[in-house]
Amino acid sequence: MRNLPATIDFLVLSAAWLILSLLAPPADAAVVTGSWKTQVESCTVVLEEEDRSTYHLRVFQIQNKTKTPCIPSVEAFADAFGRVMQNAAPFQKQGKETVRIFLGRLLELPGMSKELSSTARQAKEWNLSAGKPVRGNENVFVARLLLKSETLRELLGGLKLAHVSVEKVLVPSRDMVTRWKRGAAYPNKRVPYDCLLWVEVAAAR
Repeated sequence: MRNLPATIDFLVLSAAWLILSLLAPPADAAVVTGSWKTQVESCTVVLEEEDRSTYHLRVFQIQNKTKTPCIPSVEAFADAFGRVMQNAAPFQKQGKETVRIFLGRLLELPGMSKELSSTARQAKEWNLSAGKPVRGNENVFVARLLLKSETLRELLGGLKLAHVSVEKVLVPSRDMVTRWKRGAAYPNKRVPYDCLLWVEVAAAR
């Protein structure tokens, strides 16, 4: 029975990841009305237009005929993102000043999870002991931090970051932090490290 807490933590973390995956907009949830693809490092980057209104960015590699997450460098990601956005030309096509893009899991964007955890750890508005904001909810807190993120702006390749929204923020439990080991998917403090991320971007002026 000594290993019961560890097993529970593993199941909780696995369930959280499963929820994140299920909540990400599935391919058949909307009609794909456009698709643009480029290759960077070992990753394939695909930008899909859904219902002629929103966009969904996917970054993956094919292993044994299965799509698996692929994380390029920050510079490579920004370059690839810039190429697919240029090809899609969403601002001209839709005649809008901003477009909404689902970027997927924060943990799968280069540099973002580490930056979020580090920034949250230093924020006076975050209660490290409780693993939650001093006031308000996790989604609002994380969205505010990400709106100020220099790494996120770099990933967006010079586009203006107008708005950020997130769902399903993950924060490790006390037991997870106690048994934290280098290389684990969660940080060694009770701070947010993953979420589902949407951005609204405007063309660079």
